[in-house]
Amino acid sequence: MSTLEIRGLQVSVNTDAGAVEILKGVDLTIKSGETHAIMGPNGSGKSTLAYSIAGHPKYSITGGTVTLDGVDLLEMSVDERAKAGLFLAMQYPVEVPGVSVSNFLRTAVTALRGEAPKLRTWTGEVKDAMEALKMDSSFATRNVNEGFSGGEKKRHEIMQLELLKPKIAILDETDS
Repeated sequence: MSTLEIRGLQVSVNTDAGAVEILKGVDLTIKSGETHAIMGPNGSGKSTLAYSIAGHPKYSITGGTVTLDGVDLLEMSVDERAKAGLFLAMQYPVEVPGVSVSNFLRTAVTALRGEAPKLRTWTGEVKDAMEALKMDSSFATRNVNEGFSGGEKKRHEIMQLELLKPKIAILDETDS
């Protein structure tokens, strides 16, 4: 079982008026398999917490620690955090014209595993995931998020979770 541990996390963002502290000493422990909902009004720092854990460059960590299984995430690049098992589903996922869902996910799996899955194996993995999620097989051939409805974007995120199997998944604005 994996553990994401946040202790005393302080995060600021630079604005025209200078640095503004958004998070002021957040403590949180999440174990794989658990579900946590962080709720609060707009501007209270929910997305800031998610994006700063993932390593978004807009946010400056000014204090505290974030570890995954005892390993300091704050010393890692964004892609190293993903390889360590952290997944962030963004509130507004971007369209990637010309890149199919299957190719996008195969590239992500290749980065995580260190080698590309054999095409026949990969096709089977995608088919199995889509059947488990009751998704139409044509979805895999569509361009990433291009013309997707809100529900299709969410299904794509769930498909990513199914195939990438992260240790910890952070879902920002799950109802968007």
